[in-house]
Amino acid sequence: MRRSLFIGLSLIIGIVLLCTGCTSAPGTQTAPAPIATAPTANVSLAPLALGPADIPAGFVLQTSRQKSADEVSSLARDLGWQQGYITVYSTPENSTGGSSVITQTVTEYSGQNMSRLVSFADTGEHQQKGLVFADLPVPATGPDTRAYAASVANATPVSSSTGGNMAMLAEDSGTSAPTGGYVEVIFARGNILDVIRMSGPGAQYDTLKALAETAYAKFG
Repeated sequence: MRRSLFIGLSLIIGIVLLCTGCTSAPGTQTAPAPIATAPTANVSLAPLALGPADIPAGFVLQTSRQKSADEVSSLARDLGWQQGYITVYSTPENSTGGSSVITQTVTEYSGQNMSRLVSFADTGEHQQKGLVFADLPVPATGPDTRAYAASVANATPVSSSTGGNMAMLAEDSGTSAPTGGYVEVIFARGNILDVIRMSGPGAQYDTLKALAETAYAKFG
């Protein structure tokens, strides 16, 4: 009886040692298998867009739609672009200064330090050639905010009652390189980046500041 018990225990120990040898080499430890990262749950970006009731009188909605991955730069995709939403309002063109335009791009990113992303977008905008930039007082849109004005070199500055000379992920803003001055606010909340630009003869920072604060309040 004792001999049978001894043989049985020897077989069990042998099997355990054999299985251990199949999973790791002597003196080494098998690295744990990587854990798959769960995809980011996309939020609905449409409710974060500025609606007609948020926009000053005289502006007409031109487009309000979801953006596709084909519309953004490869850099944005590399940085974790998940989805985007663009809204554009404009005034009718006039004989003196053309049309004024308000463009808002709301973008969701994943796996990204949003404070760093805001700084990155801000730096990218400032590298556009032929423009003179001036920082502006930031609106009440949280700590991760940048506000500035851009003017074409040697051109009349964009107006602002706050004073100062109105001097990307740029491709991700949904607009081509500007042909005139504009004012812009970039801010982030959670994993959402919001870029609001106002250009044309009616561009005023006070108006843009109010729009940015309205948009920020939509985050809840």
